[in-house]
Amino acid sequence: MKRQKLTTLTLGALVGALVLFLASCSEEEFNPSLTREFSIQSTFNGATYKIKVGLPLDYNSSGIKHSSIYVLDGEENFDFVANHCEEISDRYSVTNVVVVGIGYGNDRELDYTPTKISPTTGGGGDFLRFLENELVPRIEQEFSVDTTRNSRAILGHSYGGLFGACALAVNNQLFGNYILLSPSIWFDNEVSLLLEKEYRERNRDKPQLVFLGIGQSENLGRMQAPFEAFFQTLRDNYSSISLSKNREDDLDHMGSKNPNIIKGLTYYFKNR
Repeated sequence: MKRQKLTTLTLGALVGALVLFLASCSEEEFNPSLTREFSIQSTFNGATYKIKVGLPLDYNSSGIKHSSIYVLDGEENFDFVANHCEEISDRYSVTNVVVVGIGYGNDRELDYTPTKISPTTGGGGDFLRFLENELVPRIEQEFSVDTTRNSRAILGHSYGGLFGACALAVNNQLFGNYILLSPSIWFDNEVSLLLEKEYRERNRDKPQLVFLGIGQSENLGRMQAPFEAFFQTLRDNYSSISLSKNREDDLDHMGSKNPNIIKGLTYYFKNR
Protein backbone atom coordinates (compact mmCIF):
# COMPACT_ATOMS: atom_id res chain seq x y z
CA MET A 1 0.00 0.00 0.00
CA LYS A 2 2.85 2.31 0.90
CA ARG A 3 4.60 1.56 -2.41
CA GLN A 4 1.37 2.18 -4.35
CA LYS A 5 0.88 5.51 -2.61
CA LEU A 6 4.47 6.52 -3.35
CA THR A 7 4.05 5.54 -7.00
CA THR A 8 0.85 7.56 -7.22
CA LEU A 9 2.54 10.58 -5.70
CA THR A 10 5.54 10.22 -8.04
CA LEU A 11 3.25 9.94 -11.05
CA GLY A 12 1.36 13.01 -9.93
CA ALA A 13 4.58 14.97 -9.60
CA LEU A 14 5.67 13.91 -13.07
CA VAL A 15 2.34 14.93 -14.56
CA GLY A 16 2.53 18.27 -12.79
CA ALA A 17 6.06 18.86 -14.07
CA LEU A 18 4.96 17.96 -17.60
CA VAL A 19 2.06 20.42 -17.42
CA LEU A 20 4.40 23.18 -16.26
CA PHE A 21 6.90 22.31 -19.01
CA LEU A 22 4.24 22.38 -21.72
CA ALA A 23 2.88 25.67 -20.37
CA SER A 24 6.34 27.23 -20.45
CA CYS A 25 6.83 26.00 -24.03
CA SER A 26 3.51 27.53 -25.01
CA GLU A 27 4.48 30.85 -23.43
CA GLU A 28 7.84 30.80 -25.20
CA GLU A 29 6.44 30.18 -28.69
CA PHE A 30 6.19 33.35 -30.73
CA ASN A 31 2.72 34.29 -31.98
CA PRO A 32 1.99 31.83 -34.86
CA SER A 33 -0.22 34.40 -36.62
CA LEU A 34 2.81 36.70 -36.91
CA THR A 35 5.19 33.95 -38.04
CA ARG A 36 5.99 33.11 -41.65
CA GLU A 37 8.04 30.08 -42.68
CA PHE A 38 9.84 28.97 -45.82
CA SER A 39 12.83 26.88 -46.90
CA ILE A 40 15.63 28.05 -49.14
CA GLN A 41 18.45 26.06 -50.72
CA SER A 42 21.83 27.71 -51.04
CA THR A 43 23.68 27.52 -54.33
CA PHE A 44 26.92 28.16 -52.44
CA ASN A 45 26.94 25.06 -50.21
CA GLY A 46 23.92 23.05 -51.38
CA ALA A 47 22.28 23.08 -47.95
CA THR A 48 18.59 23.80 -47.38
CA TYR A 49 17.73 26.17 -44.55
CA LYS A 50 14.39 26.45 -42.78
CA ILE A 51 13.63 30.10 -42.17
CA LYS A 52 11.17 31.60 -39.66
CA VAL A 53 10.20 35.25 -39.94
CA GLY A 54 8.62 37.00 -36.97
CA LEU A 55 6.59 40.09 -37.82
CA PRO A 56 5.84 43.07 -35.55
CA LEU A 57 2.28 43.62 -34.35
CA ASP A 58 2.02 46.77 -36.47
CA TYR A 59 3.50 45.14 -39.57
CA ASN A 60 2.12 46.77 -42.74
CA SER A 61 -0.25 48.97 -40.74
CA SER A 62 1.58 52.21 -41.40
CA GLY A 63 3.87 51.56 -44.35
CA ILE A 64 6.91 51.28 -42.06
CA LYS A 65 10.07 49.73 -43.40
CA HIS A 66 11.24 47.75 -40.38
CA SER A 67 14.77 46.96 -39.34
CA SER A 68 15.70 43.28 -39.27
CA ILE A 69 17.57 40.93 -36.93
CA TYR A 70 19.04 37.73 -38.34
CA VAL A 71 19.21 35.07 -35.62
CA LEU A 72 21.64 32.16 -35.85
CA ASP A 73 20.77 28.79 -34.27
CA GLY A 74 17.23 29.66 -35.25
CA GLU A 75 15.68 26.41 -33.98
CA GLU A 76 16.82 27.27 -30.47
CA ASN A 77 16.67 31.06 -30.40
CA PHE A 78 13.95 32.37 -32.75
CA ASP A 79 10.98 32.30 -30.37
CA PHE A 80 12.92 33.73 -27.43
CA VAL A 81 14.38 36.56 -29.51
CA ALA A 82 11.11 37.40 -31.30
CA ASN A 83 9.15 37.53 -28.04
CA HIS A 84 11.69 39.74 -26.34
CA CYS A 85 11.97 42.07 -29.34
CA GLU A 86 8.23 42.63 -29.00
CA GLU A 87 8.47 43.14 -25.25
CA ILE A 88 11.51 45.45 -25.28
CA SER A 89 10.36 47.59 -28.21
CA ASP A 90 7.02 48.08 -26.46
CA ARG A 91 8.70 48.95 -23.16
CA TYR A 92 10.79 51.69 -24.77
CA SER A 93 8.10 52.78 -27.26
CA VAL A 94 10.34 52.20 -30.28
CA THR A 95 9.52 50.53 -33.57
CA ASN A 96 9.84 46.76 -33.47
CA VAL A 97 11.88 44.72 -35.96
CA VAL A 98 11.40 41.78 -38.29
CA VAL A 99 13.13 38.76 -36.75
CA VAL A 100 14.63 36.20 -39.15
CA GLY A 101 15.47 32.84 -37.57
CA ILE A 102 17.93 30.78 -39.62
CA GLY A 103 17.63 27.04 -39.08
CA TYR A 104 20.37 24.50 -39.61
CA GLY A 105 21.28 23.47 -43.14
CA ASN A 106 24.74 22.06 -42.59
CA ASP A 107 26.17 21.30 -39.17
CA ARG A 108 26.52 24.59 -37.27
CA GLU A 109 30.22 23.90 -36.69
CA LEU A 110 30.73 23.88 -40.45
CA ASP A 111 28.57 26.90 -41.28
CA TYR A 112 29.73 29.17 -38.47
CA THR A 113 33.52 28.69 -38.58
CA PRO A 114 35.84 30.66 -40.88
CA THR A 115 38.70 28.23 -41.45
CA LYS A 116 39.05 24.52 -42.08
CA ILE A 117 40.85 22.81 -39.22
CA SER A 118 38.85 19.57 -39.46
CA PRO A 119 36.40 17.92 -41.88
CA THR A 120 33.50 19.62 -40.07
CA THR A 121 34.77 23.21 -40.02
CA GLY A 122 35.49 26.03 -42.44
CA GLY A 123 32.18 26.63 -44.23
CA GLY A 124 31.67 30.13 -42.87
CA GLY A 125 32.59 31.83 -46.14
CA ASP A 126 29.95 29.96 -48.12
CA PHE A 127 27.37 30.56 -45.38
CA LEU A 128 28.15 34.27 -45.41
CA ARG A 129 27.75 34.35 -49.20
CA PHE A 130 24.40 32.57 -48.79
CA LEU A 131 23.25 35.29 -46.40
CA GLU A 132 24.44 38.16 -48.56
CA ASN A 133 23.35 36.90 -51.97
CA GLU A 134 20.34 34.68 -51.28
CA LEU A 135 18.65 35.02 -47.90
CA VAL A 136 18.92 38.78 -47.25
CA PRO A 137 17.77 39.70 -50.80
CA ARG A 138 14.77 37.36 -50.47
CA ILE A 139 13.79 38.81 -47.09
CA GLU A 140 14.10 42.34 -48.44
CA GLN A 141 12.08 41.49 -51.54
CA GLU A 142 9.23 39.66 -49.80
CA PHE A 143 8.92 41.60 -46.53
CA SER A 144 8.54 45.25 -45.60
CA VAL A 145 12.07 45.82 -44.32
CA ASP A 146 14.65 48.54 -44.68
CA THR A 147 17.42 47.56 -47.11
CA THR A 148 20.26 49.61 -45.65
CA ARG A 149 23.25 48.17 -43.78
CA ASN A 150 22.47 50.14 -40.63
CA SER A 151 19.00 48.54 -40.44
CA ARG A 152 20.34 44.96 -40.31
CA ALA A 153 21.55 43.14 -37.20
CA ILE A 154 22.96 39.68 -36.61
CA LEU A 155 22.69 37.77 -33.33
CA GLY A 156 24.76 34.69 -32.57
CA HIS A 157 25.93 32.62 -29.60
CA SER A 158 29.15 30.59 -29.26
CA TYR A 159 30.13 29.55 -32.80
CA GLY A 160 27.33 31.87 -33.93
CA GLY A 161 29.05 34.71 -32.08
CA LEU A 162 32.32 33.77 -33.80
CA PHE A 163 30.56 33.91 -37.16
CA GLY A 164 29.20 37.37 -36.37
CA ALA A 165 32.65 38.60 -35.37
CA CYS A 166 34.10 37.32 -38.64
CA ALA A 167 31.25 38.88 -40.64
CA LEU A 168 32.04 42.21 -38.97
CA ALA A 169 35.60 41.91 -40.26
CA VAL A 170 35.32 40.45 -43.75
CA ASN A 171 31.88 41.65 -44.94
CA ASN A 172 31.13 44.73 -42.91
CA GLN A 173 28.75 46.17 -45.48
CA LEU A 174 26.15 43.46 -44.79
CA PHE A 175 25.34 44.16 -41.12
CA GLY A 176 25.65 47.35 -39.11
CA ASN A 177 24.61 45.83 -35.75
CA TYR A 178 26.10 42.83 -33.93
CA ILE A 179 24.86 41.01 -30.82
CA LEU A 180 27.62 38.50 -30.10
CA LEU A 181 27.18 36.22 -27.11
CA SER A 182 29.99 34.06 -25.72
CA PRO A 183 31.73 34.24 -29.11
CA SER A 184 34.26 31.46 -29.75
CA ILE A 185 37.08 33.90 -30.51
CA TRP A 186 39.53 31.18 -29.41
CA PHE A 187 38.78 29.15 -32.55
CA ASP A 188 41.83 28.30 -34.72
CA ASN A 189 44.34 30.27 -32.65
CA GLU A 190 42.05 33.32 -32.53
CA VAL A 191 41.92 33.65 -36.32
CA SER A 192 38.98 36.06 -36.03
CA LEU A 193 41.30 38.61 -34.38
CA LEU A 194 43.68 38.26 -37.32
CA LEU A 195 40.79 38.81 -39.75
CA GLU A 196 39.69 41.90 -37.83
CA LYS A 197 43.19 43.35 -38.06
CA GLU A 198 43.49 42.49 -41.77
CA TYR A 199 40.27 44.34 -42.68
CA ARG A 200 40.40 47.04 -39.99
CA GLU A 201 41.33 49.99 -42.19
CA ARG A 202 38.23 49.69 -44.35
CA ASN A 203 35.89 49.12 -41.37
CA ARG A 204 37.17 51.27 -38.51
CA ASP A 205 35.39 54.51 -39.46
CA LYS A 206 32.01 52.96 -40.24
CA PRO A 207 29.22 53.21 -37.67
CA GLN A 208 28.87 49.93 -35.78
CA LEU A 209 26.67 48.84 -32.90
CA VAL A 210 28.24 45.91 -31.06
CA PHE A 211 27.07 44.19 -27.89
CA LEU A 212 29.34 41.51 -26.41
CA GLY A 213 28.05 39.20 -23.69
CA ILE A 214 29.61 36.32 -21.80
CA GLY A 215 29.16 34.34 -18.59
CA GLN A 216 31.47 35.06 -15.68
CA SER A 217 31.91 31.31 -15.09
CA GLU A 218 33.04 30.51 -18.62
CA ASN A 219 36.54 29.10 -19.01
CA LEU A 220 38.99 31.82 -18.00
CA GLY A 221 41.72 31.13 -20.57
CA ARG A 222 39.80 29.78 -23.51
CA MET A 223 36.82 32.16 -23.45
CA GLN A 224 37.50 35.19 -21.29
CA ALA A 225 40.90 36.37 -22.53
CA PRO A 226 40.01 36.32 -26.28
CA PHE A 227 36.64 37.91 -25.48
CA GLU A 228 38.36 40.76 -23.66
CA ALA A 229 40.95 41.12 -26.43
CA PHE A 230 38.18 41.46 -29.03
CA PHE A 231 36.35 44.04 -26.92
CA GLN A 232 39.49 46.12 -26.39
CA THR A 233 40.36 45.97 -30.10
CA LEU A 234 36.96 47.36 -31.05
CA ARG A 235 37.05 49.97 -28.30
CA ASP A 236 40.50 51.23 -29.21
CA ASN A 237 40.32 51.18 -33.01
CA TYR A 238 36.76 51.91 -34.15
CA SER A 239 35.99 55.61 -34.06
CA SER A 240 32.24 55.48 -34.73
CA ILE A 241 31.31 52.42 -32.70
CA SER A 242 28.53 52.04 -30.13
CA LEU A 243 30.01 49.31 -27.95
CA SER A 244 28.92 47.52 -24.80
CA LYS A 245 29.92 44.36 -22.97
CA ASN A 246 28.31 42.37 -20.19
CA ARG A 247 29.42 39.53 -17.93
CA GLU A 248 26.63 37.56 -16.27
CA ASP A 249 27.61 36.82 -12.69
CA ASP A 250 28.07 33.14 -11.78
CA LEU A 251 26.68 31.87 -15.10
CA ASP A 252 28.37 29.56 -17.57
CA HIS A 253 28.36 29.25 -21.37
CA MET A 254 24.75 28.15 -21.75
CA GLY A 255 23.33 29.69 -18.60
CA SER A 256 24.42 33.18 -19.66
CA LYS A 257 22.91 32.97 -23.15
CA ASN A 258 19.33 34.07 -22.54
CA PRO A 259 20.15 36.81 -20.00
CA ASN A 260 22.68 38.20 -22.48
CA ILE A 261 20.18 37.99 -25.34
CA ILE A 262 17.82 40.18 -23.31
CA LYS A 263 20.56 42.68 -22.40
CA GLY A 264 21.90 42.68 -25.95
CA LEU A 265 18.47 43.37 -27.44
CA THR A 266 17.85 46.08 -24.85
CA TYR A 267 21.13 47.78 -25.80
CA TYR A 268 20.24 47.45 -29.47
CA PHE A 269 16.76 48.97 -29.16
CA LYS A 270 18.00 51.83 -26.96
CA ASN A 271 20.99 52.76 -29.12
CA ARG A 272 20.32 51.84 -32.75
